[in-house]
Amino acid sequence: MAHEKLRAELEEYGFVVLHDMIPKPDSLRIEKRVMEIMRKQPDADKIDQHLRGVFNYLDLKDFPLFSRLVNQPVCLELARHLLGEVFQMTEVGARWRKPGAQAGPVHVTVPIDRFPRGGLPVPNVCFVLAISWVLNDLTRDMGATLYLPFSHHAPRLPRPDAHYRYLVPVEAPAGSVVIHHGGLWHNFGPNTTKDQPRVGVMSGYIPAWLDPRAVGWQLMKRSVRDQLPKEVQELNRRVAED
Repeated sequence: MAHEKLRAELEEYGFVVLHDMIPKPDSLRIEKRVMEIMRKQPDADKIDQHLRGVFNYLDLKDFPLFSRLVNQPVCLELARHLLGEVFQMTEVGARWRKPGAQAGPVHVTVPIDRFPRGGLPVPNVCFVLAISWVLNDLTRDMGATLYLPFSHHAPRLPRPDAHYRYLVPVEAPAGSVVIHHGGLWHNFGPNTTKDQPRVGVMSGYIPAWLDPRAVGWQLMKRSVRDQLPKEVQELNRRVAED
């Protein structure tokens, strides 16, 4: 019954928020490790830093903890509901939005945005079930993501010059996960705090027939994939050769 309610809300609103999906201490451990990795990157001074292919930067000891972010049973059940029995992972990325990071544009998740470029209407189909993990207690002023409920039913993309009045900011405690339909309109809010960064890990699931490289996602390295739990390996049939 609980999953039926989640499925209904996801279909209707376009997103659901689930609290306490991993223990807060584990969430904070993941946050700390992500920040350690991102501090070593060439763009570490950016106020809005994005790291693609997070698993490719992990040590072997990190795998059990990080694997929990991509094989969470409720997330897999919702993916199965929207994408069918056979699906695969998108790339896993991390975002570190520091104080002063500006709001982003309202957008949809690829590949939905590709259709209008070819002169086609936006299909009411879920190509991506997007997963966003909240690693530290997230408030609106830290740059919470804002979602426009029901917008995944619109047959077009957001207007770039529009001010959307009914965007809903998602505030949640560490260890929560936000799951949304890839066609849902959303954007990052500004981080207006003095000293509270927002750190999150974003991933998702796509149909098995969709080539993740065609939309620009970074593949997991084979050497990394082969050391992960079997269920995560099954979600990453396409890999990058080392």
